[in-house]
Amino acid sequence: SKQDILKAKPELKDLGYDAMRVLLKILYAARIARPDLLRAINVLGREVSRWQPENDMELHRLIAYVKSSLRRRQFAWVGNYAKDIIPHLYADANFAGDMQSGKSTTGVHLTLKGSHTYFPMQSVSQKQGSVSNSTPEAEMVAAAFAIRKEGLPAHYIWELLLSGHEDHIYTVFHEDNQAMIRVCQTGRNPTMK
Repeated sequence: SKQDILKAKPELKDLGYDAMRVLLKILYAARIARPDLLRAINVLGREVSRWQPENDMELHRLIAYVKSSLRRRQFAWVGNYAKDIIPHLYADANFAGDMQSGKSTTGVHLTLKGSHTYFPMQSVSQKQGSVSNSTPEAEMVAAAFAIRKEGLPAHYIWELLLSGHEDHIYTVFHEDNQAMIRVCQTGRNPTMK
């Protein structure tokens, strides 16, 4: 049991501090070139104040994944003029992905695209603040977060960069859930209160 392990090795209580240091080093690299690691880092990061021996195994699994996938990196290239580049915003959510609270996780990706350009700007993985009752509702929360926290600030910056090319200033929003797309088109959904 956990108590027996902690009695035998009381130094395990202090491992949360060491785990936090390791997680922050991984987070630094993940923000730049490995957005696939963000969710795992966030999940483990919530546990550092109450670190348990099971979390050691989860951290070991994360480190093993990082080591086995060192060749996977995010690349960017720019080959267009600024007026030929369009910001693309992607939002997604998993439904009740957190096992303890039942809350969904929001995923956001903002990138600049052109015919010869692909430049990722920002990736976010964050647990939602409320419990959703359906997948479209979780997707709606994710879309609202994406537009408010990433899309609008990026749009304002893009306006400043492209002053004089007002006809080229817009952001393309991508969504994969058909029910949520229908809600956005019609403005109503009888199944969501």
